[in-house]
Amino acid sequence: MDLLRAGRAGRVVCAGAFVLSVGALSACGSSSDSSAGTARTSEPSASAASPSAPAAPAAHAKPLTEGRLKAAVITAADVPGLRADTSEDGSGVETQRITATSGGRVCTEFLNAMSANAGTYGSSAAVTRGFTVQGTGSPVSIRVSLVSHTSAAGAQRVIDDARESAKGCAHLAYDDGGTTRLNLAPLSAPLMGDDSTVTRMGVIVGKQGVCATVGLVRVGTVSLNVMVSSDGYDYGDLQTVAKASVSKLEKVDPQVASTAS
Repeated sequence: MDLLRAGRAGRVVCAGAFVLSVGALSACGSSSDSSAGTARTSEPSASAASPSAPAAPAAHAKPLTEGRLKAAVITAADVPGLRADTSEDGSGVETQRITATSGGRVCTEFLNAMSANAGTYGSSAAVTRGFTVQGTGSPVSIRVSLVSHTSAAGAQRVIDDARESAKGCAHLAYDDGGTTRLNLAPLSAPLMGDDSTVTRMGVIVGKQGVCATVGLVRVGTVSLNVMVSSDGYDYGDLQTVAKASVSKLEKVDPQVASTAS
């Protein structure tokens, strides 16, 4: 499932007008409301720094079937404050390669890492679940995707490529039935799972924008993608949902359990 397609729906509109020359990142700001799960942690800084001490991919780790992924993905009951949004649910790996129309090779690499493209990363099964956050003053949309890879090394490449390409791709555009523009800023954030990376994305479609915070986490042979869209960058909900997702994945399938947890 291509999580970037959520940006074209434009369901959550960022506060303030987006001017590409200024950058969508400055228009979004940071969300200050406490919503899903526990109280928020402080916002990490925008930085190209990497989390410390990621766990090495285990050569013996096994890929998970779609059925096991469905059992391992979180439900609304797993995180207080979440409500299921079944319109965002789906399954199936992304096989269509995305090419950036501006930004060059490094931006194309970022897009395909975000989608865990099967041809590049050996993706063998995937499930996606959608949620909204209850009790907030502004709409918050969350998409959680678990992607199984044929090896832990393939899952690790998703994290490595997303982290490294985000450093060299501040602005990009791609065609998804219309032009979508992204402004990116990698964040320095605490390690989650075996390895992880977090990126802010200002998503611009026409004159509308979505403020998204995206976390990619590896747990064994699985890459986890959590995207939180709201009227501001929302790291607190991202961290809460990502931690719950890692915990459930490890409990349901101990064979992929993180050595870094």
